[in-house]
Amino acid sequence: MKTIKSFQTMTIVFLFMIGVVNYLDRSALSIANTSIQKDLLISPTQMGFLLSAFSLAYAFSQLPLGALIDRLGSKLALGGSLILWSLAQAAFGLFSGYGQLLGMRVLLGIGEAPVFPSAAKALSEWFDTQERGTATGWVWSSTCMGPCLAPPLLTLFMVHLGWRGMFILTGAIGIVLALCWFAFYKSKAQYMADTGRAEPQPMQRSKRPRIPWTTVFKDRNTWGAFLGFMGVIYMIWLHLTWMPGYFEREHGLDLYRTAWVVSLAYLFGAIGTVFAGKACDWLVKRGMKVLASRKLMVILGLVAAAFFTLIVAFVANVVACVVLLCLTMFFINISSATAWMIVNTIVPSERVASFGSIQNFGGYLAGSIAPILTGFSVQQSGSFSSAFVISAVVAACSALAYWLLLKEPRTVPTAAPVANAGLTPRAL
Repeated sequence: MKTIKSFQTMTIVFLFMIGVVNYLDRSALSIANTSIQKDLLISPTQMGFLLSAFSLAYAFSQLPLGALIDRLGSKLALGGSLILWSLAQAAFGLFSGYGQLLGMRVLLGIGEAPVFPSAAKALSEWFDTQERGTATGWVWSSTCMGPCLAPPLLTLFMVHLGWRGMFILTGAIGIVLALCWFAFYKSKAQYMADTGRAEPQPMQRSKRPRIPWTTVFKDRNTWGAFLGFMGVIYMIWLHLTWMPGYFEREHGLDLYRTAWVVSLAYLFGAIGTVFAGKACDWLVKRGMKVLASRKLMVILGLVAAAFFTLIVAFVANVVACVVLLCLTMFFINISSATAWMIVNTIVPSERVASFGSIQNFGGYLAGSIAPILTGFSVQQSGSFSSAFVISAVVAACSALAYWLLLKEPRTVPTAAPVANAGLTPRAL
């Protein structure tokens, strides 16, 4: 019989791999952009709609799917979503009609929407508060390792298989991973039932009345996370969509050198997520309150990212810009990982996915605006300077939202009457 530690390790490895595949699949259209336009005679405007269809579907799927994830549990929700988006990814390589391709991108966005709320829920079940930061950092490093691996790996697939084969192969990889997830992953409740153990009294859900989903909207922490995450995703999506174009346009780097610079920046981002987890756990072990450690790191990440981005706007040296953008990615991904640690810190486990979906909805609303506003700014000013300044201001405002709105949730003694049994020390 496997130990709890082995299942914890399995959970981290599975969630990391799913996160990497998630970002490979959403990046595939960008890699195959030119080839698809040439083969299917798709205009740049039509391609723009294809690229935007994913993020809009992803954002607006968050709210309805959050409550569904909490009801289904992380195993069923995450496995089902992985199969759905993998089928959409593979089908994209089989179709030629523009409407069909657009529909598959929308389906990809809907399918990927449950991933990170489900991951946060799984981590909240398997890891105690004191060790959850490190686990979250490792899992969220996948959001940087995916974009780091995407250019060389997907280009290799496309060279040997064509763009259609690339989509079909990446979809097949996702389906295989989903089958492995269903075959080997267990929720903590399932593990306890299989081993004949009982969870500690505060964790037994059967003795707690279910907290209504709408309760989450009544708490100021929800709005702090909603507004705060806007700055995080705004800056991440600005770099995800425009960093290659920035180095090509502003510094004259060729595609090969640009790819290496972008991969280096995302490697720094991955280091930032792991650092964030370890730093939060270190602070908690030394007596800082759990939410206070998360709040400190998320604000530090946003302020530092805003500072380095602001400097980039006024620096012309290419080496200095590479260093500054690597530091920006390091710090903004500290904030990204820490924001998801906040999710499973201030709400009970049965509402983690709902809270995370609300946070993600706010983030990807801003993320959908970032590439459009950046393009408009570059077109009007002729450079990226104003776009970087806007990004820095948005990040600073989000840090302010976290500082003003994020507070310790009210606590209720564990010996409270049954009428209050639904409220835990993390309850709203």
